[in-house]
Formats: sequence, structure tokens, C-alpha cells
Amino acid sequence: MYYLAEQDREQLMMRATECLDEGSSIKDKIKTAQHLYDLWSDQLKREPNIHQLIGKLERCLENSRAAMLELGIVETCKHCDEEEGGSCCGAGLENKFDTFLLLMNLLLDVSLPERHHRHDSCYLLTDKGCRLKVRLVLCVDFLCPKILNAMSKGDLIRLQKVSGDELTTAFILYDAIKKFLRNKKRAAVIWYGKDAKQTKGDSF
Repeated sequence: MYYLAEQDREQLMMRATECLDEGSSIKDKIKTAQHLYDLWSDQLKREPNIHQLIGKLERCLENSRAAMLELGIVETCKHCDEEEGGSCCGAGLENKFDTFLLLMNLLLDVSLPERHHRHDSCYLLTDKGCRLKVRLVLCVDFLCPKILNAMSKGDLIRLQKVSGDELTTAFILYDAIKKFLRNKKRAAVIWYGKDAKQTKGDSF
């Protein structure tokens, strides 16, 4: 687990959760994320810090998933979606995701959806659940009253710990990717001058 001072964690969360392209459609964000992936994925994965963080995040995601399965949360959500009138993942929630978060999912080998599978729900929700591995804070933290009432204090503390590890690692990776790409943009501006908008720097 990463241990950060409270002030550092708050600043990191503020930077990492800022949706930088809120006015764009989810299809445009996916297109831009895929373009960035095609351009920079090899270099991103070779960057030592980013490579290490991707591995750390994958382990955190596995721990979170295992805890949710063992505590019955996955089954409860599935039953609610299929038998009780729908998922908590409402239509429009996809607008909170930005290009960098989608790029993170591509770096973790997620295939982003090309169409809206369920028009009454989030664009990123399919019949098999959320397509993403790396999700919003809201998606990770939210527990409905039905789930909360069924959990013991010990189970809740356990879940909060693994979720906290997942979110903190995701925040740090998100920030590292943004810094990497912004440095590439600065390099493009220096190298190409005013015509940098027509180079690799035009998409971030």
C-alpha cells in the first residue's frame, strides 16, 4: 500500500479526478484514448515508474474483485440488476470519465465498447457488467443500503482497505500518465514550434 500525507493525497485526488474533457462525448473520448494508446502505449509501458504502477494496480484490482466476490457484493448487484429493476450505473455516468482514465484501461488490456449496449444505463455497462477495470471513485466507493446493511463492521473495514489501495494506486498512475504525456507535448512544442498542433502533441 502507498502511504501519502493527507494533504498530498487530497491534492493528488483533486488532479486525478478532474475531468479534463467533460464537454466531449464518450465516443469522442474513447477515440482520443485509443489514438493516444496507439501513439504512446509502448513508451508508457516501458517507463519504469508507470510499468511498476500498472503491475501494482492489477494486483490491487484482483484483491478488490476477490473481496467483492467473497462478500457477496457481485452476486447482490447482479441480482438487483437482473431481478429488481436495474443497475445503479445510470445513463450519463459515462460522462464523468475522461480520456486519461479510459487510456489507463487500454493499458490494462481492456477493450472499450464501440456502442451503447444498454441505453437506460451507463455506456460502459454491458450485459456482463462494467467493461472497465479502472473506474471512478464513485463507482468503487458506492455501496447501496442493501449491501451496507448486510455487511459486518469487519467486512466493511476489509473492503475499505482493498478499495483504498486500488484508488490510491490508480490516482498515482493517472497522475504519472498525465505528466508523461504533457512532457511529450512540451517536447513537441519545443521541437516543432508553432506547428506542434499537427504532431503527436495534438491529442492531449
